[in-house]
Amino acid sequence: MTVMEEMPRTDTRPRPVAAPAPALRLSGVSKYFASVAALVDVSVDIFPGEVHAVLGENGAGKSTLMNIISGVLQPNTGTIHVAGEAVSPMTPAKSTALGVSIAYQHPAVLNDLTVLENLRVALPGHIFASGNTSDIARAMLDAVGLRVPLKARAADLTVPQSHLLEIAKALAVQPRILIMDEPTAALDQDATEMLFARIRALAAQGTAVIYITHRMAELRQIADRVTVLRDGRMRGTALAQDVTDQDLLDMIVGRSLVSAFPPKATAAAPAVNFAVSGLTGQNFTDVSFDVGRGQIIGIAGVDGNGQAELMRALAGLLPFEGQVLVDDAPQTADSLSRTAAYMPADRHGEGLATDLTVRENATFTALDRFAIGGVLSRHRELSEVNDIFGQLAVKTPGLDAKVLSLSGGNQQKIVMARALLSQPGYIVADQPTQGVDVGARFEIYRILREVSASGTPVIINSSDAAELEGLCDKVVVMSRGRVTQVLVGAAITEERIVGAAVQAEAHAPQVGAPTRKVEKARGGWRHLVQSDNATAIPLAAVIVLLGFYVYGQNANYLSFFNISNILLLATALGFIAMGQTIALLMGGIDLSVGPLAGFLVVVGSFFINDGQSGAVIAMGFFAMFACAAVVGSINGSLMRFANFTPIAATLAMYIGLQGMSFVLRDGPGGYINFTIMDWLTWKLGPIPVAFIVLIGFALLGEVLLRRARGGWHLRAVGSEEGAARRLGVRVDRVFIMGYIAVSLLTACGAIMLMAQIGVGDPAQGITYTLSSITAVVLGGTSLRGGRGTFIGTILGAVLLTEVLNAVSFLGLSQAYQYFFQGALIVVAALIYATARSRAEAPT
Repeated sequence: MTVMEEMPRTDTRPRPVAAPAPALRLSGVSKYFASVAALVDVSVDIFPGEVHAVLGENGAGKSTLMNIISGVLQPNTGTIHVAGEAVSPMTPAKSTALGVSIAYQHPAVLNDLTVLENLRVALPGHIFASGNTSDIARAMLDAVGLRVPLKARAADLTVPQSHLLEIAKALAVQPRILIMDEPTAALDQDATEMLFARIRALAAQGTAVIYITHRMAELRQIADRVTVLRDGRMRGTALAQDVTDQDLLDMIVGRSLVSAFPPKATAAAPAVNFAVSGLTGQNFTDVSFDVGRGQIIGIAGVDGNGQAELMRALAGLLPFEGQVLVDDAPQTADSLSRTAAYMPADRHGEGLATDLTVRENATFTALDRFAIGGVLSRHRELSEVNDIFGQLAVKTPGLDAKVLSLSGGNQQKIVMARALLSQPGYIVADQPTQGVDVGARFEIYRILREVSASGTPVIINSSDAAELEGLCDKVVVMSRGRVTQVLVGAAITEERIVGAAVQAEAHAPQVGAPTRKVEKARGGWRHLVQSDNATAIPLAAVIVLLGFYVYGQNANYLSFFNISNILLLATALGFIAMGQTIALLMGGIDLSVGPLAGFLVVVGSFFINDGQSGAVIAMGFFAMFACAAVVGSINGSLMRFANFTPIAATLAMYIGLQGMSFVLRDGPGGYINFTIMDWLTWKLGPIPVAFIVLIGFALLGEVLLRRARGGWHLRAVGSEEGAARRLGVRVDRVFIMGYIAVSLLTACGAIMLMAQIGVGDPAQGITYTLSSITAVVLGGTSLRGGRGTFIGTILGAVLLTEVLNAVSFLGLSQAYQYFFQGALIVVAALIYATARSRAEAPT
């Protein structure tokens, strides 16, 4: 690396006199995705006791390199040495065992799990073995200034709080090698200073720290050594004190950036084309400002003081009072949502449709522009997409690549491309360069200035005061939801922006403080509604009320015989529905459970007969469970290794099992041993013992789901598979074992079905597929995965069985069974979704 001039040192920390043996050595590491080179022949040493910064544009290969070190990705060539020992292959579990810890740029946070469960999933069990689990977890959060309830669901955290949770996980293990990937992108000044203090303390203890950043100021504050990547290749390594900012910029972008910011507007008093007067809404009050043609206006202030809510209101996403004028025309929230192009700060949560391609993400709000006579013109679409991608210098392996295959900065460019292609009335950009490299920032600044100059108002919220100084013609500084100062022209300086925010902000919430929503999640009905077991109480109440209503119409309804009959039927359904719950918790579904139950009864009917020996009968039960395990293994393997969707895999199994049942028996046959049937239907009063066993299974499953690592992993896979994989969860194994458990529970249900029908009938069992899904939905398990409850599922099975039984006692036709079953699904889904959305709504 050529040093053009020496950068004056502002950090007087002592430097290591002689470099010890490297804690981590990468030699000739290369990584290719299809024909695209992400890394080419990268070799670098990371020394203990040093903070080693890694710089480079988005797409330069930084995150790929970190994923290789942490074992998430495997290199095509090259070797990794940790403490002098070659490690191959590196896996997340092996990486953790070797003392490697990583805080990802996009936090590996499982939104459907609680804060405490996130910590338990991510960290080795021995960390919590030395004392009270809650006290240890609280100390971890306090160490990074994150003050949120441990029982709060991670989905309720703000973006900065999610980053602090990610940092807390990384620091908790006292790592030998610590990787920090853009850790301060969403943090305020206090949180950043806290993090730097922790990093310095760890380095002083001998930890090797790899620090990825796009901010030169951070490098000067924290780094001892720096390495630059460009286009997947090493461009140089040097001591931070021996290289200038200009040297680094030239190596990062491969060219000299004369100025990071384009010239500002020159008109002294431009015509106003966007104005806000007395705007009041969630977390902001009486906000007024205007934007002149060709100007860019910035919103500044310490995070959490109403800026984000103001931006959402300006985009028409939150209600407000006051007046918004666009070209002198008053606007409502509804009209603003159709006029504005909103670039959210959380690009993963709000900015991108992660299942769509790069092209689809860029154009889905502007498809009408590419249509001729109502028919989409692919040529016009591709032409405009290629043009805007060229302007923004988007790096992508192809327009039809998955958007998540792009680097973070290129994903942000896709969000901006969509905003520009929609030809909006104005642009609302919340943290538009968060996590974006210096070269990409230059392109974004230039495009925003050109858009503004063309007459489209641009409003930016940024936590980077230097960015606001260089880009904006007017800056509105906010504190505690109010405007404290408006800076214009030469008055816009970094010092004045920070000073106006800090001096007026004595009691504003810090990034780690609990938000109002999270704070209220500590207890009360909100916490109950947000919990997975929210449906238990209303379901139990409906079961009791329905029972008394039908009893009022028919006194025989609550007889011992009928109660026993309902519970026996509910037992078979309950076991099968518990299996379906596991599938849905993993984000899948199992359509084959009904035919599997019928097939297993047919299998059992060849062995469990009168006159057969105990050994043969035992062999029959073994055959039922063995067949179930094989079916579960095939279902899971088809999904994980043959790329079948859950619906496709289990639908194919549905058809195959139904056919196999008729191959084994073309009609009812093989009567079941009466003694076995008596044992299976044995009762204590009106309560079948099998139902008590079912309740025991549900309670055990609930405990394992909430308190065992296997239960956390199951929910983690359904919550966010990518995050679970980065946390070291063996996703494929969890998925296959989960589907085996689905089939084994179905086998338990098949045994109860066998006791009810007493014969091997190939036509039986099919209806249990729909019934099991109905019971699970009634129980409150999320169809999206990650959230669910076995207790709710059992109550759902009882209610569904009770309803179908009540139809007969009320003298209704069989058609009502299907009507009530469908109505139950719709009502349960609507009530549960409405209750949850109200509980999660900001206040």
